[in-house]
Amino acid sequence: MTFSLLLTAGCDRGGNAEATPPDDSSPGTNPSAPVPEPADPGTGTPEPTPGTGTPEPTPGTGTPEPTPGTGTPDPTPGTGTPDPTPGTGTPEPTPGTPPPPAEQADVLPTPKRTRTARSLTELRSMIASAVPGDRIELADGSYTNQTPIEVSVQGTEQDPIVITAQTVGKATLSGAAGFHVEDASHVILRGFKLTHGVEEGDVGLRIVGSNHVRFTRNELALKDTTSISTWLRLEGAGSGYNRIDHNDFHDKTSSNVFFAVYGDAADGSLGISQRDRIDHNYFHKLTLDTEGGECLRIGDSKRGPISAHTLVEANLFEACNGDPEVISNKSSENVFRGNTLRNNKGSLVLRHGNKNVVDGNFILNNAGGMRVYGHDHLITNNYFEGSTGTGAQGTLILSSGCTEDDTGKGTDCSVAARVTVAFNTLVGNQPTHLVIGASTSTRPIPARDLRIENNLLVGAQGTLVDFERAPEGFTATGNMLWGAASPGDIASNGYVRADPRLVRAADGLLRPSAGSPVVGAARPSTSGLKLTTDMDGQVRAGALDVGADQVASGSALRRPLTPADVGPQAP
Repeated sequence: MTFSLLLTAGCDRGGNAEATPPDDSSPGTNPSAPVPEPADPGTGTPEPTPGTGTPEPTPGTGTPEPTPGTGTPDPTPGTGTPDPTPGTGTPEPTPGTPPPPAEQADVLPTPKRTRTARSLTELRSMIASAVPGDRIELADGSYTNQTPIEVSVQGTEQDPIVITAQTVGKATLSGAAGFHVEDASHVILRGFKLTHGVEEGDVGLRIVGSNHVRFTRNELALKDTTSISTWLRLEGAGSGYNRIDHNDFHDKTSSNVFFAVYGDAADGSLGISQRDRIDHNYFHKLTLDTEGGECLRIGDSKRGPISAHTLVEANLFEACNGDPEVISNKSSENVFRGNTLRNNKGSLVLRHGNKNVVDGNFILNNAGGMRVYGHDHLITNNYFEGSTGTGAQGTLILSSGCTEDDTGKGTDCSVAARVTVAFNTLVGNQPTHLVIGASTSTRPIPARDLRIENNLLVGAQGTLVDFERAPEGFTATGNMLWGAASPGDIASNGYVRADPRLVRAADGLLRPSAGSPVVGAARPSTSGLKLTTDMDGQVRAGALDVGADQVASGSALRRPLTPADVGPQAP
């Protein structure tokens, strides 16, 4: 069974219905109708676990100060036939296997020839005449550019065409325009500082109908004097297998997004860019401070039922205060893993789509957390601490809906159904940790067939599990609850109460100490879910521990990210 996580936004901070902002007011969107939603896999019959124990006071918690993350995030949890890894064309690792060795992210292929441009005129000419194996370097300096620099060339897998700043971050493009990539393949665009303008309602940099394009180690700090704009967008027929990595997106004050993934099918019908990889980027300081400005959007309302197979991993989101949705998922079968969201006013939201996976993310000190609509998502190994939002900005919300299925319309909100939430840690959040449904009259269809398994919930106040609208089908097994917070609406046979003996570790996270009752306490999954790694990328073997952290010796392969781990200057 393949699972996916859907990012959502549908209620305001007070829990009322929110107006859904336009997906993108920029030119070039495709208005045609969506393809049919994938069939829903079946489910089994869960068995609840008896609860035991006596309530005790909540252990104290503080504000975590994360340690820089290392290594490569672990492969996707879940089940099903592995898909090719986005952006590479190679098979994706078998679900649950240990992470592969860290790649040398900034090692460029050996060129067949190197050419250096000392003006934009020379750069345009060299790009237009480029052949596979060329490396074109723009000399360090500041350049004023008024019309887009066209990149429509084709390299090969063995000999890509590299267009790069001579030194990463030392070639600046200002003025009215930057690059425009269209019908390109096997091209690497690297190392530029982009401070040029963007027109009202337009897109700063488009990658159109292209495949195997790598946009890496660039800084986007556009001169944005508009009220609405998008800074980077994948789009066009046949787009796919692109990689957007190690970039720095910052200081956006207008509505709409830093980066959006759209695209269409090869025949031009409605589709979405396929198997792209988005990793090690730094998204920060989106200061619109009102609804309508996400950092990252994968798809739109029309494309919700369409599978994109996008991999979003090891990105850092900080001070993103432009919309209740920091990450807005609006397509199906995507993977979000190893990302860090810290000090944002919004959430990771599965707004449209089905069968998404959200695994091993760190959500720290946000006003929001995660909000889920749609069917057949898998939410595992995530760590939530310090979330303070209410209503639609709760810590983890499995929402009721206004439609049963994702219709592909911008105003719908498909009910959360057959969603599995397993092996997560939620600690020190308030006023709630896990919320089921929404009390608003605009979300009347109850969430259904939910599985809540082997999660650790610890709170000093408020409610740990809150049914704002009672679900139809709710199975809880193997969960551990603790603290002065009320257990809430979870049945007593779905959890045990025990002090998990958490201590603040060197990486800033609360982790089980020696002798913690979480060790080996996990119950078998009612759906057959088998996880073989934890939030750190360490192996889960033998008797499994409750929560996101499998107690193990040795170094963690994945930790909360800091600015040193992402962006153009990261290793």
